[in-house]
Amino acid sequence: MGIQRGLQNKFYDFASASPEIVIVAIDEKSLLPQNLGPLQQWKRENYAKALEILNGKGVSAVGIDITFPDPSTHGVSDDQTFRDALQKYPNTVLAGRYFFDEGRSSSEWPNDTIMESSPAVGWINVSMDEDGFIRKIPLFNAVGNKVSESFSLLLARKALQAKSEGSRVQQGVYQFSKDIQIPAVTLRDSSTRKDSYFMYVNYFAEPEAYTQLSMSDVLQGKLIDKNGNTVDLKGKIALIGPTAIDLQDQYLSPVSQGVKMPGVEVHANNLQTILSGKFLQDQSAQSLWIELLALLAINIFLFSMLRVRFAIPILAIELLAIVVSGIMGYESGVFVNVVYPILDALLAFVGTFLLRFILEQKERKFAEKAFGQYVSKDLVDQILKDPDSLKLGGARRNITVFFSDIAGFTSISEKMEPEPLVRFLNTYLGAMTNIILGRLGTLDKYEGDAIMAFWGAPISLEDHAVRACSAALECQQKLEELRQQWIQQGLPPFRVRIGINSGDAIAGNMGSESRFDYTVMGDNVNLASRLEGINKQYGTELIISENTLALIGDEFVCRELDLIRVKGKEQPVRIFELVGKKDEVSEEKNRLITVFQRGLAYYRARNFLGARDQFSTIHGDPASGVFVYRCEEFLKSPPPEGWDGVFTFTEK
Repeated sequence: MGIQRGLQNKFYDFASASPEIVIVAIDEKSLLPQNLGPLQQWKRENYAKALEILNGKGVSAVGIDITFPDPSTHGVSDDQTFRDALQKYPNTVLAGRYFFDEGRSSSEWPNDTIMESSPAVGWINVSMDEDGFIRKIPLFNAVGNKVSESFSLLLARKALQAKSEGSRVQQGVYQFSKDIQIPAVTLRDSSTRKDSYFMYVNYFAEPEAYTQLSMSDVLQGKLIDKNGNTVDLKGKIALIGPTAIDLQDQYLSPVSQGVKMPGVEVHANNLQTILSGKFLQDQSAQSLWIELLALLAINIFLFSMLRVRFAIPILAIELLAIVVSGIMGYESGVFVNVVYPILDALLAFVGTFLLRFILEQKERKFAEKAFGQYVSKDLVDQILKDPDSLKLGGARRNITVFFSDIAGFTSISEKMEPEPLVRFLNTYLGAMTNIILGRLGTLDKYEGDAIMAFWGAPISLEDHAVRACSAALECQQKLEELRQQWIQQGLPPFRVRIGINSGDAIAGNMGSESRFDYTVMGDNVNLASRLEGINKQYGTELIISENTLALIGDEFVCRELDLIRVKGKEQPVRIFELVGKKDEVSEEKNRLITVFQRGLAYYRARNFLGARDQFSTIHGDPASGVFVYRCEEFLKSPPPEGWDGVFTFTEK
């Protein structure tokens, strides 16, 4: 039931607060010492004056959501002033509250002096569900010889001038008036062991959505809302009640969205429910059983005839239709049960395919035993879904390719014994592989200390470039941790260069009929490999192409390095250093990147003197040193006319 109520919270159309209902708020402003001060020190004269002002502006009814059980601290004359105002304005409804203690009922009514005016008093009790939300209020209640309707019902009756048809529920309906019938919810009260009758509050407004005036402003004759607009009260219904948080009259409602709703606004929503006639009721048990049995029979028939890949869309459509039926039911004033039908559909789906799944597991175990030691789990899954994927050949896929290599590994390995070298490589490759696979990358191969991986095949990933870049940065962070450990072990420090490129490539099984591997091929793969090696020309560790940059958006900080032409290619490509994630790069690093970009702009504009001056200010940056050297060479021997700023590499 709790899940059902939670889903119902999503159905409420809470964007239509009635302009005919106005809240006169006892708010923080009213409680300030320079205004009215603490509530317990207020004179009852304040409420009398409020009634005078509100009725003078033509309100149709006034509800005061405060009980006055004790005599006024300002003397009996204060209560008498309030009593006289109530006699003058019989369109007022006061608040009462009832309690249960050990099966006995008791009530809290206005004090005897106030009751001399014979005012209308309605219960302000609400009904809290198990999850702490207020969805219902009592229709009426009897305490002793006093039977009274709830506060909002009495207020609606005053506003509509509707005569009572008697406080009783017949066949699930409360006859509020000759023209208004309210669907009743019957619950057995655990204290009195008697039936109690409630109505659902149809919430039209989230907290603070109703027109609201401050009580302190009203008493000064300023009828303005919180936005400073003048409010016309003629024909409106005014509810006076606490909204200040310190007064602790706040409740969770289905439209609260984490913000509690003042009790006076709960009553305002219920008042609007009555005035609009948009009542809510639960779906009948009979119609629910018919729905469940029909749904179960249809689903067993369908799912027994369909494959899983066709059944899942059918199931998804059914679940969506069930939720939509809940929304449509709400629009018709019925809380259609959506939880049981959803469970019914899921049970039919799971039950129908359970035997089929058990049988397929035998076939799966055979395939895993045959291929699991040669290919990744992802490929095993793909083979099981599509055995034709074992055939040679591939398909064009949009991917991001990753190449990494340890700088100077040959010289490092020459200084190490075979056993420590193997342990070193296994630790390094294991750490990098875990990061790559953790980001849903596909590990292609190891070539000594080099790693090739890619994202976007065999599983398509829309964010393949972002995942690749995140993995690269995480690899560098992990390497820094390992580097410190290895230095303590007497191993030489080292750096790892990474190249990343994105674009179309051919992905699939490549090789011969007797032996093949799942891999990727194409110019974009080759470019990623070239970018890894180009790192050493700029003293960088992580270079990405402009293709990758276009896909990662602004999640990362990148420094444009150069416009280059790699060996064997005529088309130049812009390359960038991947510096880090946007929120992890220091202000100083960002400043140096700005200086570098300024120098690069001067360089491409043939202002080599200005470019050199900019690059020279960036100390300890090998890439800046490269451009300082180029600028000095161009100052000695300027490039020819038509120079496009492209640097051509003559070696891989």
